[in-house]
Amino acid sequence: MGRRYGSATAVSYSEGQVIFGAGHFDMATIRSVLARSHRESSQPHPDHLRSILACPGAWLSMNLSELHGWNHGLLGLDGGTIVFNHAISETVTILPVEIRPGGGSLIFNDAAKRGGTLLVHLMRPRQSHDCVQLVFQNCARQFACYDPMMDMTLVGLVPDGDKPDGWTAVRLNGNPWRIDHPVASEGARAPILKREWQAVEHDTVILRLPA
Repeated sequence: MGRRYGSATAVSYSEGQVIFGAGHFDMATIRSVLARSHRESSQPHPDHLRSILACPGAWLSMNLSELHGWNHGLLGLDGGTIVFNHAISETVTILPVEIRPGGGSLIFNDAAKRGGTLLVHLMRPRQSHDCVQLVFQNCARQFACYDPMMDMTLVGLVPDGDKPDGWTAVRLNGNPWRIDHPVASEGARAPILKREWQAVEHDTVILRLPA
């Protein structure tokens, strides 16, 4: 049984934000909502300036090719779930995702390397937020590297490397997992600060980003 699609009553608008409540929303639905909000707004905001916010009960799903075609709006996570599905692509798509106080989950389906790469820039405000889950499905292992020079952590991407371990990589400021153990890495000029996680069941790695 599939997820129930969200209705118009689960969507609200505020100062350029499109806020999704309970229900499942795919990219076609999101585009439709954006178009309607543009028509109904007394002060229309261009789509590339709009923030799409996933609140508790919201389940937003989109694939890599849709993200590359859209690839302008800012996604916000405030208690909801956003699912990224792989699609064959020859491009690298960079997507900003802002963490709000409610936290939530980001799910990345299918870790196979089949062309196409998603780079997620995860932005966390200074104020505290609930736990955020980064869920990598069909993934036997995942790792994060901390670069003290840049004060930046990369998940699935070695600082001196050029490809993620899978089809997605996540970048965030700071060292949330307090990685401090140097590890020699093939292709790196010097030992790097690295931590690795193994899948516990169903070939899924879950990284919990602390508040």
